[in-house]
Amino acid sequence: MKSLLGILTACHLLLLPFGATANEEAIVNAGFNPLAELGRERRRQVQVRQALKGALEQAEAGDDSLAAMLEACADYLVNSMGRLDLTDMNIHDLLKERVPQDNAEVHEALGALSARQHKARTETAVLAAALDTYRENGRTGFAAFDRALRHYHAVVSEMMTPRKNPFSPYTDKLFTFDDWTNIAEASAETAAAEDRLFDAITATAPEDLKPDSFSGTHGMRP
Repeated sequence: MKSLLGILTACHLLLLPFGATANEEAIVNAGFNPLAELGRERRRQVQVRQALKGALEQAEAGDDSLAAMLEACADYLVNSMGRLDLTDMNIHDLLKERVPQDNAEVHEALGALSARQHKARTETAVLAAALDTYRENGRTGFAAFDRALRHYHAVVSEMMTPRKNPFSPYTDKLFTFDDWTNIAEASAETAAAEDRLFDAITATAPEDLKPDSFSGTHGMRP
């Protein structure tokens, strides 16, 4: 089996087997490829965060001119970060189980990763609550929702800064293709949900902020 490629971010393990970022046509042509879908999810999440960054820079705090787009971005990120957390915790748990217990360095790193994941999970729950409140109030109180989204964007952008992955020697050796498929937990239903949320951003964003116009590369580069 080909070597597996791993990229660790400060908050999340973006660990994918080599070739998992195959284009979307491969998903259709193969019926459904869960690993290709996982790669697509993660690339598009970066595109959404890049589009959101542009929107927050374009609109002053409290300016609701891009309210529909910001709401769609928040909706997308709550779902997408939940998916990312689920899959990354699957990776974490499998490594914790398979890496020898006497390898203290790796298990210490896994503990630190778990703590960062917990922080991201907590921040996502706060954003989800702010989004729910905004909608329950008939989309009044935009300023409070805007503050919550700006805070979330700042925190997650800091946590998602790419860093060297210390676990790739272990994922390369210990994970099989079937492991990666189980880790992904992707399905036609998860793909359809992601499509719907991504399309909602595209429909509400100005031409220069549509997520497809961004690179989807890590480090938030355009």
